Amino acid sequence: MKQKNVLILGGLGFIGKNLYTALLADGYSVTIVADRVDDADGFLTHEVKKHVVQGSILDRDFLEKQIVGFDIIYSLAGRSGASDSIRDPYADLDRNLKGHLNILEACRKHNPNAIIVFPSSRLVYGKPKYNPVNEVHPLTPESIYAIHKLTVEHYYLLYQQLYNIKSVILRISNPYGPYQKFGSNHYGILNWFVHKALTGEVIEIYGEGEQKRDFLHIDDLVNVLRACIHSPVMFGKIYNVGFGRGISIRETVELIVKHVPGSRAVFKPWPEVDRKIETGDYISDISKLDKDIGWSPAIGFEEGIQATVRFYDKSRT
Repeated sequence: MKQKNVLILGGLGFIGKNLYTALLADGYSVTIVADRVDDADGFLTHEVKKHVVQGSILDRDFLEKQIVGFDIIYSLAGRSGASDSIRDPYADLDRNLKGHLNILEACRKHNPNAIIVFPSSRLVYGKPKYNPVNEVHPLTPESIYAIHKLTVEHYYLLYQQLYNIKSVILRISNPYGPYQKFGSNHYGILNWFVHKALTGEVIEIYGEGEQKRDFLHIDDLVNVLRACIHSPVMFGKIYNVGFGRGISIRETVELIVKHVPGSRAVFKPWPEVDRKIETGDYISDISKLDKDIGWSPAIGFEEGIQATVRFYDKSRT
């Protein structure tokens, strides 16, 4: 069987690094595209650098040359953060709309047989009208970031309808685990809390901390991303990807404090922007993924927190 060639756009981000490591172990030929080559966490060994190409999804000429010859394209590049998208909507527009249209146009012209996997967000649902949330739940996004995610979903579905460019759309809820940039709160509140605990800073909880999230360990997410390569049943479909259980922010912080001796938390009032875009409790209905590919998360919540704390504690020394 011919070895599949995989392209990870935005492959030096949190999801991309974990995905790259897993796909390389699976025996795939993997190329990473990143607009910035940042080695703050030591990920870019000499061997990894051989697989990295520097370039931007906003550069159409670059994309049209780079996109050729890949069987699978993971479209991970973009800006993260609902609050940041409100504060800087034009930057979010460029990265999270124009960039993905550039990817699709490059594929249409030069690689129409590629399978594209797009990581959307559970934020496209807005405030849940019921829990757990399934894929037919009403879509009422409440941030620029979420609106752009939903718009890009429609881009991918339209290009499959018009040009038969196959895609898989994953509405991901709150991933956490290794290789998020340590000290960044742009992607993943749980990792941000771990950073605060390990550096001796106070963890700040907005409100009473009773709002529930559906935290998913990155290894479980990567297993879904890997399945997209060899599961034709997924093409042209939208899936929720989550743990399938709601866990309160308070409970989350209590577990982090339990596994980081000396850490502590305080409760604070909601900042105005964050309060307005807070979605309330969210739990993913992941039964569609189970039905189609037999997937369910394998890593327990406390187990995942312990592994995350160990990874970041070790990476600081």
